[in-house]
Amino acid sequence: MAEYIKNNVQLQILVGLIGMPLMIWAAGNYPQRTLLKESLSVVTILAFSLMIGLLYLTRTNRFAVQKATIRKVISLHKIVGYVAVPVLLVHPFLLVLPRFFEAGIAPGEAFRIMVTTISSPGIVFGLAAWCLLLILGATSLLRKMLPLQYQTWRTMHCMVAFACISSAVFHVLDLGRHANLLMTLFILLLFAGGVYQTTEKRPAQSFVKDNKS
Repeated sequence: MAEYIKNNVQLQILVGLIGMPLMIWAAGNYPQRTLLKESLSVVTILAFSLMIGLLYLTRTNRFAVQKATIRKVISLHKIVGYVAVPVLLVHPFLLVLPRFFEAGIAPGEAFRIMVTTISSPGIVFGLAAWCLLLILGATSLLRKMLPLQYQTWRTMHCMVAFACISSAVFHVLDLGRHANLLMTLFILLLFAGGVYQTTEKRPAQSFVKDNKS
């Protein structure tokens, strides 16, 4: 199994995106909470890490493309997106889900307070990230129905993705209860590396028409 992972760059990326945040979470000295709350937190952490990891699963990642193919990298990009995006879209609702099983403020009221606390920068960035993520997911699913050429859609997709992930990073660093020093460094390094390799200037190369895949 280890040899298979060693020879498969896509699996190496996935192992890093899942393994690293899990290890940091496991090593963190966080206050104990219910199993439900902690399970939801872990799922969200992994989905967020995979979301940033989409920056590495693109045609601009020359190392991944050389080890595999553009088609394989893009296919994994789509699969990871289909997993991470829905989880993050329901994240605001998962935050209040435990309220159904606890005494105190009702889930609906907790949700209303959460999304209307615009005095908190973290909440504002979170709402912005959620709206951009909804646009990102919808325009990806409906790409072939949009009156846009593929190259135009891809440029728009990249811009919305950058804005979405940037907003999400600020949201997590400001409000994330698991954003200790190690997790913060992991997020910042992962994000910075993804931005660098995505925007790095490369020699001109022929455009591979994989938009029909």
